[in-house]
Amino acid sequence: MGTRVSLNGGIQVEVGGTRFMLDPKGSAKADYTFVSHAHVDHMHRPSGGERIIASDETRDLALARGYDLGDTVEEVEGVELLDSGHILGSRAIRIGDEVYYTGDASGRERAFLGKCRTRGARILIMETTYGSPEYVFPQTARLVRDVNRLIGSAFDRGRPVVLMGYPLGKAQLLAYYFSSWAPLYYHTSVAAMNRVHADYGVRLKEGETIDPASEGAVLPDGPWVMIAPMSSGRSKAMAHLRSRHGALLVAFSGWAVGGGYSRSLGVDYTFPLSDHCDYPELLKLVEAVAPETVYTTHGFAAEFARDLRNMGFSARTISGYQSSISDYVKGG
Repeated sequence: MGTRVSLNGGIQVEVGGTRFMLDPKGSAKADYTFVSHAHVDHMHRPSGGERIIASDETRDLALARGYDLGDTVEEVEGVELLDSGHILGSRAIRIGDEVYYTGDASGRERAFLGKCRTRGARILIMETTYGSPEYVFPQTARLVRDVNRLIGSAFDRGRPVVLMGYPLGKAQLLAYYFSSWAPLYYHTSVAAMNRVHADYGVRLKEGETIDPASEGAVLPDGPWVMIAPMSSGRSKAMAHLRSRHGALLVAFSGWAVGGGYSRSLGVDYTFPLSDHCDYPELLKLVEAVAPETVYTTHGFAAEFARDLRNMGFSARTISGYQSSISDYVKGG
């Protein structure tokens, strides 16, 4: 039997008579269901009898977010899971030498995370969130230096700083890179994800847990750093931190490469720290896998597939399986 790639409530792959569902959004009728990582836009609620392929970290992070994947497996005959570098526990899947599916992937090492590991395959199914040439991310060391300078300047003026990113993934990188500042506060949703990281040996600096939106939340006057989920600066909690404490709001996202992101989000500063590959890293990933056929999904899927065709690859989108920018703002 050959290999088929199709859409059926998600990405469906049939290899040698075995059916796999890759990051399905709903119930999946397949021999195996693969959950690449624990961000909510990839999360899954299994129905009875599903056999779930996922890392142990993904299973435990999902449970901490209210998604019970049940019993999961990491080893299946003919299947290889590889670190995709996106967040703790994120995996790409290689099915024989036929299919390599990235899920979400990062092309560079960051803090305690490695970059996406690749293997050759005849068919590549890849996320292309930032698959447009303008998305080239700065070196992480330079970005960290610039943010530390910003925090130092704010502290010199007695102003606190709120660092915002997804509560799972980005927030832990922020905790790692900017842990030298004190006092340090974690939003409750971030602290919950930190605890799972600690269970897997990722030691992040201790800080006080707080929900700034709760009536009983008390913060000191003067400078401090809070690591919080991505939020509009116009939200009630962020507006209060600005008016009451003079806090600077700093957001981290790959979308910050584009002009106007700070203004649209209503924050003071944005920095392009991302959990995804930028455009050159996506091209390197394709070259490393060296596929006969590429399927693209998410973000600039059509544009990236066009660019690959211009380079001589057979490439097309998986139409209808797209996510909007708003998914990434909400998605965790």
